[in-house]
Amino acid sequence: MKRTLHILLCALLMQDLPTAAQPAATVEAPVRNVILMIGDGMGLAQVAAWMIENRYEPVAFDRAQYTAICKTYSANNRVTDSGAAATAMATGVKTRNSWIGTDPAGNSRENLTELAKAKGLVTGIVVTSYLADATPAAFTAHTNDRHNTSAIVQGIVRLKPDVIAGGGLSYFERQDDGSNPLEELQKAGYSYAATPEEFYAIDRTPLIGLFAEKYMPEASRRDSAYLARATAHMLELLGKHSAGFFAMIEGSQIDGACHGNNTSRMIDEMRDFDRAVNVAFDFADTHPGTLVLVVADHETGGLTIVSNDRDFTASESGIQYNYSTTSHSGSPVILYAYGTGAESFSGVLENTDIFRRVKALLIDAK
Repeated sequence: MKRTLHILLCALLMQDLPTAAQPAATVEAPVRNVILMIGDGMGLAQVAAWMIENRYEPVAFDRAQYTAICKTYSANNRVTDSGAAATAMATGVKTRNSWIGTDPAGNSRENLTELAKAKGLVTGIVVTSYLADATPAAFTAHTNDRHNTSAIVQGIVRLKPDVIAGGGLSYFERQDDGSNPLEELQKAGYSYAATPEEFYAIDRTPLIGLFAEKYMPEASRRDSAYLARATAHMLELLGKHSAGFFAMIEGSQIDGACHGNNTSRMIDEMRDFDRAVNVAFDFADTHPGTLVLVVADHETGGLTIVSNDRDFTASESGIQYNYSTTSHSGSPVILYAYGTGAESFSGVLENTDIFRRVKALLIDAK
């Protein structure tokens, strides 16, 4: 009885406390910037391999504040390709494999870059493949053939992202109809950088960097800091605009390494991507209102990491990296979220939920 009276008395006293003595509600800053980072072909095993080869020293993925599992199947296949997976993330619609920016009926669907531009935000894309490749294409173009590079480049020219960088010079210099999209962009005010060093030195937008005829060199043969430096420069340029921005960054060649079952090359590409992720997380730390999402479009190679010995009483048996395919797998992938709004990305998601939640935070909330 005495305990009950004590509890009631404490409750009455708490009611009489002045408002200032009660804890204030936490007000989350609005999302102003979204950085979507796609590790092409990067499943959980690829992340684990990078952690192992880095001797379990801290990696960028360790900094994630929230994580989620993402399903990757496409509209017509349990195993997606990059075009359909990127379209799901870019437009919120699952489509057929090899289709870009369209729904299964062939209708164009607005992507996050288009929606951001229409809302007055600035936009940017940086990749280690080429700008007309499937993943970046889903954020700029609409075609039912991922290999229709003419339509994809025309989409880039029409959309005019504020910063774009990667390979693919041949597609911008020569089109089947005789046009020169690079000249069109330069006439529209774009600065052109032919090398990464020229790109880093230009401090104004709009800016296009085209650093290879098609694919950029693999990580071991290009500047080992390229993706991190290009990411940092793009974020610096986009961050100057008060309206906010949407940026997509792709570690494109993790996929190619895993198609070739080439573990050493995969680790090189993961290291390069990891550096860029750290750059993006650091940017979020110094720019309130920035959300960073790191995810894969799909897993490539069916990679597993196994012990060399079934005797687990041994202190160390060594490991093997085993691949079950030279194609993609149907495994879900992991999403890592960091910064403002990161709490919106947890649990088990469809890859289309990335579009919906980014749109709700960055576009609809403005």
